[in-house]
Amino acid sequence: MSHGHNHHAASKSLFEQRGNFYLKASPVARGAVVFCILVGIISIVMGMKSGFSTRVWGAIVFNTFFFFAISLGGSAFSAMQDILSTKWGRPVMRLHESFSSFLPVAALIFFSTLLCVKFDIAGARNVWVWIANPDMLHHFWGKRTWLSENSWLIRDAVAIGIILLLAGWQMRLKIGRDRAMAAGRHEEAVKLGKSAYEKLRYWSAPLLVCYAITFSLLGFDLLMSLAPTWLSTLWGGWLFAIMMQTLMASLLITMWVFKDTAIGLHIRQQQFHDVGKLMHGFTIFFAYLTYAHVLTYWYGNMPEETQYFIARLEQPWIFIVLGAPIFSFLLPLYTMIPKAAKWTKMVGGTIAIGILMAQWATFLLVVQPQVVAPADMTLPWVEIGAFFGVFGLFIMSIFTFGSKIPMVAIGDPLLHEAIDAGHH
Repeated sequence: MSHGHNHHAASKSLFEQRGNFYLKASPVARGAVVFCILVGIISIVMGMKSGFSTRVWGAIVFNTFFFFAISLGGSAFSAMQDILSTKWGRPVMRLHESFSSFLPVAALIFFSTLLCVKFDIAGARNVWVWIANPDMLHHFWGKRTWLSENSWLIRDAVAIGIILLLAGWQMRLKIGRDRAMAAGRHEEAVKLGKSAYEKLRYWSAPLLVCYAITFSLLGFDLLMSLAPTWLSTLWGGWLFAIMMQTLMASLLITMWVFKDTAIGLHIRQQQFHDVGKLMHGFTIFFAYLTYAHVLTYWYGNMPEETQYFIARLEQPWIFIVLGAPIFSFLLPLYTMIPKAAKWTKMVGGTIAIGILMAQWATFLLVVQPQVVAPADMTLPWVEIGAFFGVFGLFIMSIFTFGSKIPMVAIGDPLLHEAIDAGHH
């Protein structure tokens, strides 16, 4: 009786506060977003006019993939929790689900890139060298078969389309119940909530399998094939580790941003603690897979494998090789061990920012050495400019999403239970 009363009280409280759960961006925030997008556009145009077309395309690809991974991670993490019917993450689930609003924007950028490659617009065909020079794969039968231009274009377009369809279906189930609740249609919201709960618990596992396959495929095709004679069988898992580590870092920062607002009303110390633990755990997982990469190539000592790393041990890339692991592994590993670090803004938030900066540099290290001459990288102005542009689009997507959809999942039956039941 008491549990039912508490559940009803939680539901009533969420309904009464529903107007406060929408994201109302201030004019300053919107102006900052527009400024970031303009910086990106100006950097891209200047880069193209300066004769750095392949460098510009590389910057667009790795920056978009960086935020694309965080966005898809938001949907994937939601699916993971729906499989297990977890309650602890319900107060923050809509925050990382809002990241997925960037997926259509990322898809548009990727589709545009593929079209530019196909029709050789602005030098896009020169980015993936095996397209411009397919004979270089003559002695690599497997790669020659896989890296065929038309099949590459088609399967990547299909993979992006699949991700859009599945993530869209997932989010429609999630927000349908919230919209009904916000409109005061309680009975409909309850029915939609139960229906979504059952469907997501059943279908989230195959959903994750599809996400894993399509994300890995895009990682192989868009990033690894930039160095067509090199191969890593750990690539998909390594990118997944980066995805989840950067997702947790982004989520932790977002939680702090909304902590003292109505949207963060039900975010407790336990949520900060658990997200901090996950960020710490994926830090170790990322380091393990990175070490596995380096170790196997070191003791194998095969030229077609080691040349990929040797090229990145020269200036200016060596600074990233030495610096990124400090902020993506060493500092988080030891700093996040104490419990208090996970819910202390100055510690956890600072480490999260360091992780995002380091992993952005890691993506730069993957892509740009394949498309930029070291002598041209005295200052990474194109890469930083493109970052601001894509970051602006990412934040704009969240603002647009949050202005229409409650940033608290008020129709989620497990949220109502989580508010009273605590940690599960």
